[in-house]
This record gives sequence, structure tokens and C-alpha cells, in this order.
Amino acid sequence: MRLAKRLLIGGAVLLATTAARAQNDPAGQVKDVAGGKPTIELVFVIDTTGSMGGLIDGAKQKIWGIVNEVMKSPAKPEVRMGLVAYRDHEDAYVTQVLPVTRDLDKVYSTLMAYKADGGGDTPEDVRQALADGVHKAGWSPRSSNIAQILFLVGDAPPHDDYGNEPDTITTASAAVKAGIIVNTIQCGDLPGTGDVWRRICRAGEGQYFAIAQDGGVVAIATPFDAELSQLGTKVGETYMAYGGGMGMLSGLAFRSNKAAAHRKLEGNVALAAPATARAERAFNKAINAAAYDDSDLIQGVENGTVKLDALKQDELPDELQKLSADERKKVIAGKIEERKKIREQILELAKKRDAFILEERQKQSAKNPTGFDQAVSEALKVQIARKGLKL
Repeated sequence: MRLAKRLLIGGAVLLATTAARAQNDPAGQVKDVAGGKPTIELVFVIDTTGSMGGLIDGAKQKIWGIVNEVMKSPAKPEVRMGLVAYRDHEDAYVTQVLPVTRDLDKVYSTLMAYKADGGGDTPEDVRQALADGVHKAGWSPRSSNIAQILFLVGDAPPHDDYGNEPDTITTASAAVKAGIIVNTIQCGDLPGTGDVWRRICRAGEGQYFAIAQDGGVVAIATPFDAELSQLGTKVGETYMAYGGGMGMLSGLAFRSNKAAAHRKLEGNVALAAPATARAERAFNKAINAAAYDDSDLIQGVENGTVKLDALKQDELPDELQKLSADERKKVIAGKIEERKKIREQILELAKKRDAFILEERQKQSAKNPTGFDQAVSEALKVQIARKGLKL
């Protein structure tokens, strides 16, 4: 009976103090409060043992769509996300934590690397997973403009014989005190899991969902997915790495590394991501003001966070270093305009895609029970409003 286990999208609780949060704040993690802009922080704590393969594949299909549902609202909130993958003591790892970040490509790249494996006995180390989601996921300091929501996703109960780890109810209660809502999503109907999942979500003031073992995700392919994917690739081609060196790393090496990582990600998405996910990612590039990480000069200038004239010579992209100041501005302005036009094409095509999907969903709604993406979206609508954020 090796079927066990879960998807990585974990949960998060904030540490009791700002100092405690800062301790768990590695590079790349969000450190600011979003200055009044509505912000949603999501942590998915996911069981990645052998029986969770269907759910993990479903999450890879739907994670961009879940994010986009929130981001396309009139308030244009920022969405940040973290992941906690978990298994058990005798597996390849107990937990793997990706702290909350606004770099959604980094989140997706991490999710794409998840493979269902391990397990074998029924309980898993849910205790450590939930504790890491609450205390090590790098949540921002509590703020009235931030909704912080965690989803515990799995099919097996916790190892309650691990007495050296905090019990799940205590952890969920601590999350609430820190301003984090804890939801539970049970995959399948393994005896003993449902009762525990319900108690956790009650303590975490969240919602409980029971879905199919495989996640119950229904991905609707459309005639517009391929073109949207191509447009997403074209947006990525406008990326331009900038920045100086760090430590022993020269500016040239820093930019080369960033550009190489960007190309690798774009290639991985093109080769491995499902078509529906590529289409949703392209849409995110059209609506997300922080679609790329902070090394993208085009995004920085466009958003007003980077002043081209203030950059040192060694911080400029190689192709700009031999140009005059006016020539540099002209190149950047051209890239910004190119990106804008591609975004407009994406938005126009996305309207047609949405209409197609709506029609298909209406045909299928009576047949399909709640799946992973529907459970998450339902909880977000209720809980974001409960936090007082108007989207």
C-alpha cells in the first residue's frame, strides 16, 4: 500500500515578531510591506509522496490560473507565494521550503521540479510540514493590507508519535495569532485523515475541502493556448539583465548568470509545462507589474524603480555599455513599447480564451465535482474579503 501522499504547497505562519521573521528571511524573500497596495500571500504545504502524483500534476496545470483569478481583479493586488513540500523521516527529505516571494516564475520552476515519490506507510510528517509553513515560510510582517493564507494539501494523517515536533492544532492556532488563515484540502478518503484535517482548519479558522485522490483538476484546452504560449515567449525575449557584481562575482558574470537562468526557465516552460499552464503564464506576464525578478532592467525602468541615468557602467547590460545616454534611453523605450504591444495582444486573445472556457465549463459543471483549483479559488474569495481587502 504505497499510495501516500501529497503535494507541495504549503502553508505559512508568521513569526511572532518582526525580528523573528527577519531571521528566516533569506535572499529573494519579500521584506517589505506593500505600502498600501492590496497584497495576497499564499503558502501551499504539499505532500509529495507517491500517491500524490495526480494532485501535483494538477497543481502544475492550475497554479497560474489560481494566481491570475486574484491578480486580474480591479484592485490589481500583488500576489506572493511560497511552497513547502513534505514527506516523512525515512524519505529523501522531510520538508523543502521555498519562502514567500513575488517571483512567481521561481515558484513555478520549483513546483515543476516536484515529483511524487516515497511514502509507504500511512502517516506522514504533517507536523513538521505545517510548522515550517507557518514559521519558516518567510511571511511579511502582519499588515492591514495583506491577506496571508495557507493551504495544507495531502492524503494521509500526521505522525502523532513524533513527540519532538509541535502538534498540528497548536501550530494552526499559532498561525491565527499571527494573522494567517489555515485551510486543509484532503485528497482521497483515507481513514483518519478527514477528522484531523477538519480539526486543523477549525483551529486555523479556515475551510476544509475533500477532493478526489488525483486532485480532480479539469484543464480545458482551447484553440488559443498555442498562440498565447508563443506570445508569452516573446515577452520573455524582451528581458534584459542588469546589475553589478556581488562579492567575488563581477558585473558581467552576474548578468550572464541571470540571463542564463532566464533562458533556462523559458526553455523549461516551453518544453515541460502543460499547454494550459503556458497560456495562463503568458496572461500573467500581461497583467503582473512584477512579472520578472528584480534583475530585469525593462521592468525596473517601466515601473519607475530603476533610473537608467543612475546606473554605473558596470551595471548596464553589455549591449548598452558602448552607447551614449540618449541611445540607451532609445533602446529601453523601444523594448518597453515592444513589451506593451505584446501584452495588448495577449489580453485580447485572453478574452477569447476566457469566453471559450466559460462556455465549456457551463457544459461540464454538472459532471465535475470540486477539484483542487476550485477549492483554492473558493477559499480565497471568502478569506480575502474576510481580511477586509476589496479587490
